[in-house]
Amino acid sequence: QEQQKVWVNLATKYPEVVLCVGKTCFGEKARKKMPKNSKQDQKYTLTCAVCALLNSGGGVVKVEIENENYNLKRDNIGQDLEENFKSLLWFPGWRKYLDFEQQDNYLLIFIKTWSSGNTTSTSAKPRICSLSTGLHAKSGSSLSHLNPSQAFVFLKEKQNEARSELSQHPAKIRKTEGTDIEGGTDIEEGGTDIINKTVAELFNRDQLRHGETLTFTESGDVEFKHYASENFLTRVKEILPQYIAGFANAGGGYLWIGVNDNGRVEGFSSDDKGLEKLSLLINSIQNKLTLFHFCESGNIHNIRYEHKIFKVYGEAGDHCGYVCAVKIQPFTCVVFSEDPDSWLVEGSTIRRLSANEWAAWMTAADPDLSKFSETFRLELSLTDGPPLAKPVYSHRGLDSVDELCEQLFPARSHSIIYTPEKLSKDLLQEHPGLDILMENQLKQLSEGVLIFSRSWAVEVGLPENQDIICDVLLIAKFRPPILYTICKQHISKDLFEYSRRIAWRLKEKLVNTGGYIHKLCVIPKLLTLPPQINCGKEWDLNIQEMYPQNYSLINSGNLKALLRALTVALLTFKSFLSDRVGSEFLNLLTIKQYQLLSENLHKTKQLYVYGLPGTGKTIVALKIIEKIRIMQQCTKEEVLYVCENQPLRDFVRQKNICQAVTRAAFLNRIFDNVKHIIIDEAQNFQAGDGDWYKKAWTLTSSPDLPEPGFFWIFLDYLQTSHCFPTGLPQATRHDPVESLTKVVRNANSIYHYLKGNMEMIVKSTTLNIPSQRLEKLLRGATCAHAVQGCVEINRILDRNTIAKYVAERCRTYLKNGYSEKDIAVLCYSDEAVKSYYGILASEMRKSKTNISLRKMEGGLQEHAILDSIRRFSGLERSIVFGIIPPFFPFYGKIFNNILVCVASRANLNLHLFV
Repeated sequence: QEQQKVWVNLATKYPEVVLCVGKTCFGEKARKKMPKNSKQDQKYTLTCAVCALLNSGGGVVKVEIENENYNLKRDNIGQDLEENFKSLLWFPGWRKYLDFEQQDNYLLIFIKTWSSGNTTSTSAKPRICSLSTGLHAKSGSSLSHLNPSQAFVFLKEKQNEARSELSQHPAKIRKTEGTDIEGGTDIEEGGTDIINKTVAELFNRDQLRHGETLTFTESGDVEFKHYASENFLTRVKEILPQYIAGFANAGGGYLWIGVNDNGRVEGFSSDDKGLEKLSLLINSIQNKLTLFHFCESGNIHNIRYEHKIFKVYGEAGDHCGYVCAVKIQPFTCVVFSEDPDSWLVEGSTIRRLSANEWAAWMTAADPDLSKFSETFRLELSLTDGPPLAKPVYSHRGLDSVDELCEQLFPARSHSIIYTPEKLSKDLLQEHPGLDILMENQLKQLSEGVLIFSRSWAVEVGLPENQDIICDVLLIAKFRPPILYTICKQHISKDLFEYSRRIAWRLKEKLVNTGGYIHKLCVIPKLLTLPPQINCGKEWDLNIQEMYPQNYSLINSGNLKALLRALTVALLTFKSFLSDRVGSEFLNLLTIKQYQLLSENLHKTKQLYVYGLPGTGKTIVALKIIEKIRIMQQCTKEEVLYVCENQPLRDFVRQKNICQAVTRAAFLNRIFDNVKHIIIDEAQNFQAGDGDWYKKAWTLTSSPDLPEPGFFWIFLDYLQTSHCFPTGLPQATRHDPVESLTKVVRNANSIYHYLKGNMEMIVKSTTLNIPSQRLEKLLRGATCAHAVQGCVEINRILDRNTIAKYVAERCRTYLKNGYSEKDIAVLCYSDEAVKSYYGILASEMRKSKTNISLRKMEGGLQEHAILDSIRRFSGLERSIVFGIIPPFFPFYGKIFNNILVCVASRANLNLHLFV
């Protein structure tokens, strides 16, 4: 087990993953003298460790040198090891990935991440690195063990074929009356069979003659095998998985056992017990193969093969042995004879990937966002990034990654830029001497950025340390990235470990989230303020000297790529659309959203966040919860998210990052363990059931807490949907306040419709809302959407006509490629929802749309929504039908607010009935 021979060195001083491998012999002369088995074992273990780091973002392999007097420069590593690395890493480019250095009695291999992009090779480069694939395919008269490049092409071709067949012929894979070898029902692939009548006729015979030459030769659908009797079953057991999988992966075929390479019947001798063992062996192979499915019938879609044992007779008619023929049907999907030899770092060791895991990784593609092509811009593709990277998309109307990067890290020729400007000035002012301390580190540097943070630990998802003043990341030409950790006291082992772990995590995020594919290490460097002499000098290590010369050095070619990767690493979050398109991808925060989080996290425990509709308030609320938990080292039970309605509560619960309750539940239950509270959609809270604000303030300000907890309130007065007291303090007492004004959710036409209604609210409202503050917000409002979208206002009041119209439009949307989970029908009240349910269901049936309308329950749903405007607050759909009655309570006061509430739920297409 390679897992036991390779382990993660947890005591390392390197700021990245270090894998330790046992003693290994290096150098051509020394390795030639080794026993063959030991030589193979050492080579395999070392290659597995290298493969695991290539697939996990890079790192260091540390190998103890077994042979005395070894010298790397003189002896090299050994030709067999070099050939192995060439095979693993695509000769001639393998040295781009590996750097070797000898340190005392250890050989260190510095490994950069694998990446499938930017290759000059003419053949396809797979997404992950593998020693072998576990895939065989019959090709002509030989059986091919596919190398990773061939497997990558083969899997893609199989995927395209399966998709094409299933889309053109949905019944192509269908249930049949047949049974598989074990006797259970299976799935047969209609119309797929082996087209070789000559072989089929022979297969239908009852016996064969010893010495006869068959009338066909080895080919793409025929293979002959003949083994001596003493090792017969052992050899058959070895080859069966490969040949059954190989034929199934190609056009199907026949394996004839007992026939020599020239097609001459030799036969094999066996008694009845031996024949029974052979049959059991053949039947058992099905359980040892792994099937990877591109179809949707995985549980019942099986590989199909059968075998037949022929008696062989001599010239005189005497029985002199047997021939066994195995007939294998072609398989639409993919058959593995064994798990691929591909590895990942996991926990404190390495893990071999399963066949299904590996195939899914190899065939992974950027999500199909064709419906959203006008909305999103691809910034990082799976085909260009490291193995663990996710695809990243930005909104077309928002800044691209390059534009965001320029705003966050404005690198200028011949100067070192301090950023963020405000934070760097604050820190330099708060800590006299910090400016001189940093200037001393920048001598002889001419171009780069110095990025300040009160805690880079929190930025990368680690708990902060109270003994640290701040962290400063230097990214400058002719240096590797350096993380300066500014300490309040003398340097200690714990502080070094703290800084090392941040540097490690930062490298991990730059590669596996940011998509950086060049050689990289982030050097941790501890400084004290005020500077002290001999204060923990034993931990003031020069980590840079532990790397090969010029390793990870920044130059003109990779400076921009590194800053771009840092931008992606800091600003990405899992897109809410991931579940709707069926695969995970990342979106980017706006600069304002990011600044709101990073600038207020360390200084503002209580904050009001005013956000216009569609500005991403809930996104920021969820991000702040993640940050609080990291910074304060909280459990999810200690952070509480409170909103008014159950659907939004359920949506947040699915994130599994905190407790999530409605206001009513918050008032009715005891939350003694809660330290931090985030309120969302506060404008629609009501005070009638109790003082929710006082309860939340009391919990987060409890004298039992070591320090006050976070109490952030997100609200949008323009979406107020009732006239009752909210329980919020008067707006004049809201302090401090941050605001979000860039609309990122709604298409252009919807935004302009919203803005018109919002301006009317601010101008003439009789509600108790801060009109002047809202007017100022509106003046700064912008729309990020490049897509125009659609707003349609219908003056239809008859329910039956409305229902018929909705059903017809839904049918059109489905024909145009939308799915029912893109659609929401929103009514003013729960009573209206009930009255429309039957009418709409009837019209949907008539229009043959097959849409099932349901209320929003349990978070994200796979069906179309029919619910009330209030209950759908905080959620969104691409297509929204809003049905507003001509009269309802407080119509004159909140009519425009209700229009804003419903219109802001639509991403692309809005149909209103008013």
